Amino acid sequence: MIVTFFCARSADLSSLSWSQVCSGSMGAEWYGSPESMAIADIVMDVQKTNGGWMKNDELHKLSSSELEALKNSRHERSCLDNYATVQEMRFLAKVYQGCKVQKYRNAFSKALEMIFESEKDCGGWSQYWPLSGNGSYQDYITFNDDLMTNVMKILRDISDNTGDFKEIVDEATRQRCLSAFDRGIDVILKCQIDDNGIKAAWCAQHDPSDFLPTEGRPHELPSVSGSESAALLSFLMTVKNPSVELQEAIISAVAWLDSHKIDGKAIEDYINESGEKDRRIVDKVGSAVWGRFIQLGGNKGKEVYDKLFNKLLDRGKNRSYTWQGKTYTYSEYELASVSYREENAYQPIYAIYSDEYQHLYYRFLYNYADSDPVVDDKGLPVATSLMADNRRSYQYLGSWCQKVIEVEYPAWKQKIDALNQAGDAVIYELSSDTYEEGAMTYLFGGGFTISNTSGKQYSTGKTGTIKYSAGVEYLIGIPNGLSVVKISFYGYDNYDVDAYLQKLNGVSYGSDDYVFPAKVDGDMRYVNHTVDLSQNPVSGTLDFSLGAKQCCLVISLYCKAPTGGLEEIKVFDQDRVVKSLKDGRIVIEKNGKLYDTSGLHVKNR
Repeated sequence: MIVTFFCARSADLSSLSWSQVCSGSMGAEWYGSPESMAIADIVMDVQKTNGGWMKNDELHKLSSSELEALKNSRHERSCLDNYATVQEMRFLAKVYQGCKVQKYRNAFSKALEMIFESEKDCGGWSQYWPLSGNGSYQDYITFNDDLMTNVMKILRDISDNTGDFKEIVDEATRQRCLSAFDRGIDVILKCQIDDNGIKAAWCAQHDPSDFLPTEGRPHELPSVSGSESAALLSFLMTVKNPSVELQEAIISAVAWLDSHKIDGKAIEDYINESGEKDRRIVDKVGSAVWGRFIQLGGNKGKEVYDKLFNKLLDRGKNRSYTWQGKTYTYSEYELASVSYREENAYQPIYAIYSDEYQHLYYRFLYNYADSDPVVDDKGLPVATSLMADNRRSYQYLGSWCQKVIEVEYPAWKQKIDALNQAGDAVIYELSSDTYEEGAMTYLFGGGFTISNTSGKQYSTGKTGTIKYSAGVEYLIGIPNGLSVVKISFYGYDNYDVDAYLQKLNGVSYGSDDYVFPAKVDGDMRYVNHTVDLSQNPVSGTLDFSLGAKQCCLVISLYCKAPTGGLEEIKVFDQDRVVKSLKDGRIVIEKNGKLYDTSGLHVKNR
């Protein structure tokens, strides 16, 4: 028997995965409905006694036996791997906001307490709570499967006190979320791998005792991870007002990964000569791949791999394999230390994890495509490459870093450079990230607007950009008490003919002054154009238009308060000023602290 829910939306519900249901795919109006509450009751029924949930359970379509088994296992460990617990919290928050039933808020808070409790003293989280305490890789700081970033994202969302998390916890708990988030950032910085004096990227797991990259399962060797590092960098580039240290960490990681790519290559799925599904490396102009595990070199490599070998030696575990009626036995230490090749530093490394081939556990392999086995000193032919089954079931090579390096990083770097060059001005970004609502008049955070009289409705491009049509006059509305002293346009031409800034603040420009280059072979080319308006700061409204073709842009406004106007914006709450303009920055005062308009805490000046 399957536990199902029948209503007008049941077909939609049954077609979705649990992660889709938790992320809002049922539509905002559904969360808080009787159907959603019935599922939320099941989520509560299977919640672990220590606060979380287990991974990979489709809680919206459990069979009766599955439901009973989960109820009977409530005393077991909670999991944070594979989006577990975090997604259930997001689901409960949505349902609570839709129905305001207190028990769902209580279940949410119980899970949040588990996240607080499971955070390590140094910051960071492991796959399960409580920890095993037996030296398992599951107890390490875990970036694998986006575990760290999923936890940190929900902590940030709760502390922001908006959307699904509006007033779901009190102010003191929001501050605990922010503190836990900050410790997470701190440990990420500590875990960044020092590649012999150069900051590299990250491994899938790090040892909380020394922050070194460390092993996971037997095929997940200590290394720099192309996949995990790409996902982590995408997250880090969303951190508001990053510290200088965090900025430097991002810059150095991107540079390291860019210098360790395998250029002109891609991974292709195909059917091999044996009729099996397989993957292979192919030539592809403009593409690049990275190893899931990139071997370290130099003194740092020696430190990392000696630590692995000594750990396996101390553990003293043996692995056996029977071939042609004879059983061959190896220690894990032997398998790893004998197969390791120091001279192969900075190459992708591979390993095989299958109970059928235990003699390959922790064995370093350096060939992705099939290569002939070699006979070892015991007389057993052993693999020198991955097998088709390994290649198709696990992403050992991939293009994970390419979008991060070529698209996300330049957009982030432009914002950071603008922030660092702002001086005493405050930057307000008009992008899809700060857009709030509106069709032909676009409303943004901080009270800014963009309007037009040509009926052009809001539409987004890539990397936070908004589409602006050529030949249309757009009008930026500037909040009272602010004036624009500089403006930058960052983005790309959306067509195959050069576009340009045609007019700004009543001044016309030629087609060669501020050019947005045409696409080349369908690929956009990002540029940044900055115009200084400090000689005649603009308040009220600021017009601009583009020539030739549509562009996708992020607009940044550098704003100051007019001279002598430090307290021109005031909002009163019971005769107490709670919002004001100080030194060109709109700030909100709450409980003796100042916050910017995004809710980020700022220091009193």
